[in-house]
Amino acid sequence: MIIRIAFLVFGLVYATSLQANVHYQFKVYLNDKEIGYHNFLVSKEGTHVTIDAGFRVKFLFFTAYEYRHLNEEEWQAGCIRQIRSETNVNGRIYSVVGKLSDKGLNVSRVKDGESLNTLLPECAMTFAYWDPRLLDQSRLLNAQTGEYTSIEVIDKSRDTINVRGVDRLTNRYQVKAGKLDIDLWYTDDHEWVGLVSNVNGRRLRYELVSPS
Repeated sequence: MIIRIAFLVFGLVYATSLQANVHYQFKVYLNDKEIGYHNFLVSKEGTHVTIDAGFRVKFLFFTAYEYRHLNEEEWQAGCIRQIRSETNVNGRIYSVVGKLSDKGLNVSRVKDGESLNTLLPECAMTFAYWDPRLLDQSRLLNAQTGEYTSIEVIDKSRDTINVRGVDRLTNRYQVKAGKLDIDLWYTDDHEWVGLVSNVNGRRLRYELVSPS
């Protein structure tokens, strides 16, 4: 459960459509019990993204799982140019640093003190759920682990979900990444409004709080 919950965090709106900074705030639930938050601040040009997430799962009087993720990303024309993230998963530390060069995106990742360098294509994307262009990708950069992960996207057709207390007709997609299945919902205006995934038989759900 720990790895799969953490994997979802990588991870927001076509850059040209933004008129002002957009602050996406989600409450996060596990089996309908609130466990934390996942926030995204996207600059009005869509070139700078700040991501902040924190989860805590309690069992009786003990904390069974704790997660903290901070991430800064720089984008241009739908391609990531720079990334710096730090993640703490129950005391296990991950860090990812990436920067675009004339050869491609150089990514350095550290897990438990061990480092590995990887060269990715010039135009790569993270699990940037806020940007529907990720649905056209075959691989995405995991901002926690630094791995370049193969994905499959399935169009699940139209679906009505409750968004901020109002039923909205949306477009639903399923993203398969290894053993992980992620359902994503977008409005016709390309706004990301929902996420659900099964984590070891448990239902992980994002509830959009803002923008309103």
